[in-house]
Amino acid sequence: MDKIIIGVHGLGNKPPRDILEKWWQQSIAEGLKRIGHPRKEFNFELVYWADSLHPVPLNPDETDKSNDLYLSERYVPASKRIKNKPNGFREKFMNFFKRQRDKILFSERVHVNFPSFTDLIIKHFFKDLDIYFTQKCVEENKSDCLVKDIIREIITNALKKHKRKDILLIAHSMGTIVTYDVLINSERDVTIDSLVTIGSPIGVPFIFDKLKNDFNVDPDDNSKLRTPGNIKTEWINMADTEDKVAGSMDLSELFKFNSNNVKPSSMLVNNNYESEGIENPHKSFGYLRTPELAQIIDDFLCRGKSKIIIWIKGKFDTIRYKFLSS
Repeated sequence: MDKIIIGVHGLGNKPPRDILEKWWQQSIAEGLKRIGHPRKEFNFELVYWADSLHPVPLNPDETDKSNDLYLSERYVPASKRIKNKPNGFREKFMNFFKRQRDKILFSERVHVNFPSFTDLIIKHFFKDLDIYFTQKCVEENKSDCLVKDIIREIITNALKKHKRKDILLIAHSMGTIVTYDVLINSERDVTIDSLVTIGSPIGVPFIFDKLKNDFNVDPDDNSKLRTPGNIKTEWINMADTEDKVAGSMDLSELFKFNSNNVKPSSMLVNNNYESEGIENPHKSFGYLRTPELAQIIDDFLCRGKSKIIIWIKGKFDTIRYKFLSS
């Protein structure tokens, strides 16, 4: 059976579809090269839904950093230099401020005692997520438009298009929430081999309870959410310890096993993304090139094939890659 890797991006405005898809491919290829299994070609498709919330994409040619369409974080290969930890007063103060902010943002105690406050947090810090959860339309004059339905349909159609293939589905950030939603609601129509969630906020208390509410589970009940029954092989959740959006990276205690004996397993990784000297351990490009994810991708692409053919092809790809790179 043919194999395909399908990506689902996260929240916020994005560069145009073709550029973002190319950057995801380059990030994956960088990871495969890093583990010694370079591939010049692999079947990949990015599910692009940013235009459902942001009609005008970020502009790679915009140079004015104050412009809303300025693209601040592009794909760049991992830096090989050793970074020094900031030790200036301003850096220390900003790091302290961020730690205190994160304690409030992701505190279960704050969420339980002040639920209205967590709603304000979502509205302020996660605008796209608020629109998705509250089912508002981007254009207020269209009362029959539900953004949640539009985004769900985009992802569902992409999965249905490739339903005769083995699918490795990689979802990032808010894309993991939408992907979970889609998989649960399309169990009869779509089957995937594996799911990898990267930088997922699903374990954040107020987001997890939102999901429980959406699926008619009492938020005060300790019941677990269902693992989608259409995941056949594995669900791996990856997080960098410095990625605050990922919140609780261990999802295994929050979900039940499905009929295929699958539920989330956790994997700590090092997201080394950096742009203009600023680290971002939540960025998709950094997750996509980690050796751990590269190994999962390589195992998926090789699964079910002859080991001899895999070995010969691996040697051929390595020689061809070195020749083309020279």
